[in-house]
Amino acid sequence: MLLRLLISALLSVMINIYADDNIQIYNSYGNSHEVIIQGRLLHKKEFNKVKKSDNFFQNLYRRAKEFVNDEIKNKIVKLDINHEKFQVRSDFEGYFQFDVTLKKSLKTSYYPIKLKIKDTSYIHDAKATIIDKKMIGIVCDFDDTIVISNVTNKLKLAYNTIFKNYKQRELVKGIKDRLKKILSKNPKNLPTPLFILSGSPQQLFNPIEGFLNYHHFPKHILILKKSHGSNKDPLTNQYKYKTQKIEKLIQLYPNMKWVMFGDSGEKDREVYESLIKKYPNKVLRFYIRDVNSG
Repeated sequence: MLLRLLISALLSVMINIYADDNIQIYNSYGNSHEVIIQGRLLHKKEFNKVKKSDNFFQNLYRRAKEFVNDEIKNKIVKLDINHEKFQVRSDFEGYFQFDVTLKKSLKTSYYPIKLKIKDTSYIHDAKATIIDKKMIGIVCDFDDTIVISNVTNKLKLAYNTIFKNYKQRELVKGIKDRLKKILSKNPKNLPTPLFILSGSPQQLFNPIEGFLNYHHFPKHILILKKSHGSNKDPLTNQYKYKTQKIEKLIQLYPNMKWVMFGDSGEKDREVYESLIKKYPNKVLRFYIRDVNSG
């Protein structure tokens, strides 16, 4: 009996590993020679379609399901980009990150990439945002800058995050039009240099992406906090976390001039003020939304 149960469990794991697609990509972006790709290996999980009429308990169940994952740990992930091949191993929470330097240069474009788990046949096709042109880039916070979250009120923050789905959340008025107006100054038919940088954990990737897509935001790169696994981001120090991420973007895109959006709820003003002093020729200006007056 015990042997039968062990065999059944082993077969279940093998079926999950060899499922059609166990690769979740959080972001993929870079310049002509350096590309960053973050993701996670997870056993596939089905979710009910989000509805604006979903109730308190349906949203709570969905959020709990998003945080409780069956990760695929310690597996080799293979990357193929521009006929160059790389590989990394997922960590004990299933997370992986490529930070690769290419021999052949890439053009500014949405560039095709292929990912697969070693010894499996399924290939995950995606695209990386490659930019190596003089453009105006945007760094924009998410909570209380794009979506009403009430970060300064922990009870309201918890309610908005846990008990509402992305179709029930409130959009900050005017933010989408402001972003589009700035982005329109860039050449047409090139990738959109919009980087949405949030202190939310990567487990919230799907609802945040869902919100942005539901409200028809421009194409973007979503950068979230790695709060589990190896090489975690600073968990409570928002100033350090955001400064590190933005400085990486400034170094990655030396031809970019930056406009930044944030709010008064946490450390956005302090972060942006320090960056505009340190990089006066890179950061053009920043805007702060007052969370009290709106």
